[in-house]
Amino acid sequence: MSMQHHVLIIDDEPDIRELLDLTLSRMGLEVTTAEDLGAARRALAGGSFSFCLTDMRLPDGNGLDLVREVAEHHPELPIAVITAYGKIEDAVLALKIGAFDFVSK
Repeated sequence: MSMQHHVLIIDDEPDIRELLDLTLSRMGLEVTTAEDLGAARRALAGGSFSFCLTDMRLPDGNGLDLVREVAEHHPELPIAVITAYGKIEDAVLALKIGAFDFVSK
């Protein structure tokens, strides 16, 4: 029996969350969305995910904080950072602290 992959999307923009949810759902993935770090932490505590995609700028902090937490507490969970404000330094830092990719919106 194949396990359905479950993706956690963290972005404060409802349009982006909806777009990613629709796109990934059509690919056969189960999707959970969160609008901030607090909601993301609750989701991570209560669910099992195959992949995590987080925005950089969130209302209650920085997506890089979540990358650090995932690297420490969920080392098997791949996490990527997506941002509209991509800077090379941020991308390098994200990769150094455990993100496997850094994507510009």
